[in-house]
Amino acid sequence: MSRRIPLVVTLVGAVLAIAILYAIGALRPIQDGLRYVLMPVARVLSMIGTSVGLDTYGSDINALRAQVKDDEARLAAISVDYVKLRSLEEENRLLRETSKFLSTSGYDHVGARIIARNIQGSSATVLIDRGTDDGLEKGMAVIVGDGIFIGKLTSLSRNVSTVTLLSDSQSRVAASPLSSKHLFGLVQGMGNGVSKLTLVPQTEELKHNDVLVTAGTEEKVPADLAIALVDEVEGKPTDPFKTSSLVPLARVDQLSLVVVLRPAALRPK
Repeated sequence: MSRRIPLVVTLVGAVLAIAILYAIGALRPIQDGLRYVLMPVARVLSMIGTSVGLDTYGSDINALRAQVKDDEARLAAISVDYVKLRSLEEENRLLRETSKFLSTSGYDHVGARIIARNIQGSSATVLIDRGTDDGLEKGMAVIVGDGIFIGKLTSLSRNVSTVTLLSDSQSRVAASPLSSKHLFGLVQGMGNGVSKLTLVPQTEELKHNDVLVTAGTEEKVPADLAIALVDEVEGKPTDPFKTSSLVPLARVDQLSLVVVLRPAALRPK
């Protein structure tokens, strides 16, 4: 016990001496020397730590990028499947409507699939995979859904036909009001997906959302096929005729299946 007391006193004295020397700045040269000697070691250790951290960070970033790319691929696949499903649902709906219409109307008909489109500017035509070998003729009416008229056959080969749609600048079809047999006006294509009702006498009543149907004045286009809805009516009371923009009843840019009405039974008995 007696031996430990001098040792403790010595250590306490040494600590006090060092503290005093540090306080008065006497140890600063020694501190600077140690800092100079140990600085390279500290830098090496710091570089090693930073390198390890960057490697870990870079590894995490690469893993996140790979995960994001994988998620994007999965989302794209799901989106494609969803679009295909919606397209099939719409196609099935139109097929059911068309089947119901044809079964009740008694029209002779040929189903066809659209194989090409040209809907831009003043042109609005589609190609279908049926032709003269299927008994088709120029001027026949083409419909979709519940008897919605979308255009007429304008040129044919043995296995392929061109359908000129309502919005084509060369398209013309006589129109009547729904539930009326008298000639009402002319639906004329304006290009850019637009058609217009023209040559309607001022004496005829015409209002928003009226349904227009084919007038039946053409041999191969039967009456009462739905054409479009009346949108905005234009024309002054002093004008001999009035016109109207139209709202189409079918999205022809999304169609894949159509039906051609053949002249053997254009009008049911």
